[in-house]
Amino acid sequence: MAPSPFEHGLALAWSDGALSRDGAVMLETLQSQLNLSDSERALIEESWLKDISRTERRSFGDGDAMLREWLEALNNDESLEDFARSMGKAALEIGLSKSTWKEAESFADGLGLGQALAEGAWLECDAAKLSQWPPALDPLAIILGLVVGLPEISKPVKMEYSTGGTYVKIDYPNAESSHLSWMPDLLPIEGANASWGWKDAGEPSTPAPIGDLVYCNSVLLSWIRRLLAMRRSRGEEGLHNLPPGVRLMASSSELKSENDRIIISMIVDLGDAGLVRPWASVLLNDGSPALVPAPEGLAENWVSIHDAMGGLLLQALETLPRQLLIASGLTLGYTNIRLQDDWLVHDLVKL
Repeated sequence: MAPSPFEHGLALAWSDGALSRDGAVMLETLQSQLNLSDSERALIEESWLKDISRTERRSFGDGDAMLREWLEALNNDESLEDFARSMGKAALEIGLSKSTWKEAESFADGLGLGQALAEGAWLECDAAKLSQWPPALDPLAIILGLVVGLPEISKPVKMEYSTGGTYVKIDYPNAESSHLSWMPDLLPIEGANASWGWKDAGEPSTPAPIGDLVYCNSVLLSWIRRLLAMRRSRGEEGLHNLPPGVRLMASSSELKSENDRIIISMIVDLGDAGLVRPWASVLLNDGSPALVPAPEGLAENWVSIHDAMGGLLLQALETLPRQLLIASGLTLGYTNIRLQDDWLVHDLVKL
């Protein structure tokens, strides 16, 4: 789950590795703004601060500056409800999963904006087209995927083309290539409709299979690393529900495919216990991905790591096809995911 608004404030206040007197005062102010009782705040802080004692101080005051900026944004904008409605409408247009909605609704509720967000997403109410939002709602925009999903808010870029092989291909009428602000090294193939290739890569090791939407597992791996970076940017741990003291090395993540199974692994730092590379796998059974349970007899801490990694892989498989369809200008659904060599293949369907 994404952090609550108060957890987001805690992350900002402690982001330099220490909490100053000013930071503590601002957290008091945030508690008042969010109408949190002392007991509610205590429960949030107790859970969130479990790992803070292991964080080395990097500087003093940077967190105060970021928290002050966010509080000022919350105070100074009187039209947050209107923006929340527009964000709800925009999120529905680009694709909104149940898990994403649950996280966004929880965060918006914490700011008193849950009703407005729901009205924009689910009711036929007037909501202006979204092209920007106030800084106070940056965390909500990240949760909803609007940062990578709305071409209107992306800065204009000069189109650059790949001269290598094709790693993503969408074979559907009216599909077109565009610049991917959320994966800038995956470039359109010049002269090809809705095809992308890596900036500095040659041909893939195996040819692209036939299908409506196909992409190489190297693209899925890059999207997973992007998801981890997005989580860190909003003050979350890279993997949810990790045991205390466990830290992951996102750049070490790897994917392998075996028959109908995708296996994810990455190096995890266990502190004094050293480095390990745990894994988890997802089975593409009957065209639908499902987490393979952890092996029997695995210790509880290891099960937590296994399930967190598997959950990340499931989220990537759910969200990457939607982002690629948005980039190609198609409003379609995708189904019947399957593996073929190092490629994932989807059928596209009308919504």
